[in-house]
Amino acid sequence: MPVDLIPSQLVEEALESIGESVEKRVGGRWWIKPLYWASIVVILTIPVIYYFW
Repeated sequence: MPVDLIPSQLVEEALESIGESVEKRVGGRWWIKPLYWASIVVILTIPVIYYFW
């Protein structure tokens, strides 16, 4: 029975707040957005890799 432990809205708000805090700390450098999105993809794929490994 699949259970949604973390509502998608909670995850979205958490990622948004992380993005805003990172932007405040490092400024508006051009490489921040690609690095941010790459890190999000890596973080979200870790549980998938762990589950199927």
